[in-house]
Parts: sequence; C-alpha cells; structure tokens
Amino acid sequence: MAHYAKLGLDNVVLDVLAVDTIDTMTRGGIEKEELGVAYLSKHNHHATWKKCCKKTHGGQHDEGGTPFRANYPGIGWYYNSEHDIFHPARPTDRNEVLCNSWTLNTTTGFWDPPTPKPELALDRLAIGERYRWNETAYQADNTAGWEFLTPEVSE
Repeated sequence: MAHYAKLGLDNVVLDVLAVDTIDTMTRGGIEKEELGVAYLSKHNHHATWKKCCKKTHGGQHDEGGTPFRANYPGIGWYYNSEHDIFHPARPTDRNEVLCNSWTLNTTTGFWDPPTPKPELALDRLAIGERYRWNETAYQADNTAGWEFLTPEVSE
C-alpha cells in the first residue's frame, strides 16, 4: 500500500488515504508519486496530494530504511513545501499561547523549544510532576520558559 495526504488550503492535511501500490506504478513496475496523485485526483475529485510513509516518524524510518518527508502526517498537520516535510502545527504553551520562540526542526519535522526541557526522575514523573512551557515567561526573560508543575497545579 502507498499512502497519500490530501492537502487543503495552506497545505493543511485534510485526510490520509491508502492506495493499492499497483495504482501508483508504471507498466515496468516502478512506483511514481505522480501516478498515485493522478489516480487519487481522478477517483476523489481533489487535485492536491503528497505521498507519505506510514513508517516515518521524527525523521526516522521505523525499520531502519530511508525516512520520507520527516513524518507520517495526521489530519491537521502541514506539508511544508520549502523543506518537503510533514509537521504538526506550531505548539501552544500551558496557557494556549502560541510558542513563537520554537523553531521547526527540518530533520525531525517537530518543533524545538529555544531551551531544552529539564529532565525529571521516573519516580517524580510517576506522581504527576512535570514541566510545561510558558511562552510569556520566556518572552519576558529568555532564561525562563519551562515551569515545574506538581499534580496540585491545575492547568
């Protein structure tokens, strides 16, 4: 099976469909993306499709193969034509503020914070303690950003 993302306005992924590989191949047995796009366009009455790989996540292929377009996208993800990758929307922080300080990693297809997330010991994670990003705090002081949350802190 070959998988294709149906793209809408601003390259937002509207759906992901599987197509029999035979419908994406030349008579000589070579798989071509444009053949899959033509097949889907004809049978789904939508013109904009991009091939994706169900086994690619975070810039890695699950079985050690060559990763394809950084990620297998979900509905609401984006196709970035400049970098030829799929990625999720820019994240929001614990207060639903857009994380404008985060940058798109064009290898993994994920958003990286400007400072690494602090690590917690497993026993602390088990009781519900964690860190969450606060974009407003980071914009006020670029040495801040990660806030420690205990289970008593409501989000």
